[in-house]
Amino acid sequence: MNTPMNTIEDIEIYTKNLNFNDMLKWLSDRFEQVDIINQGKVVHDLEVYSNGCKIPVMVTEKAFGKAWASIWFKIKPESWSSDKACAQDINQYCQCRVRFNASPWQQGENMDEWCQLDEQGKESLIEWPNQ
Repeated sequence: MNTPMNTIEDIEIYTKNLNFNDMLKWLSDRFEQVDIINQGKVVHDLEVYSNGCKIPVMVTEKAFGKAWASIWFKIKPESWSSDKACAQDINQYCQCRVRFNASPWQQGENMDEWCQLDEQGKESLIEWPNQ
């Protein structure tokens, strides 16, 4: 399948010190249905439903160090146009620190350049995993 380089096919964000139950509450408030398919110690496979469409989601607690969890929507939900929009939504809902890639993946781009929203929603550009 050929897709333009700037087409966003998935969404991935990282939350700091947000527990799995709070993630589930946020997801439940955003989607018609949330099903836990497989719940491991650290990795959880979910399916969320929006307008009748099933979207697979993987939550990985302690994805980076002990504090950062990854939330990966394997198919981009209609709810958000970008990683940033998703990050802003969970940031406002949970008042948690969130990181997301500064731009969609493109060949030759610096993928260590990230944006961070602090607990108050202030955005800053960072180099991660160095910070």
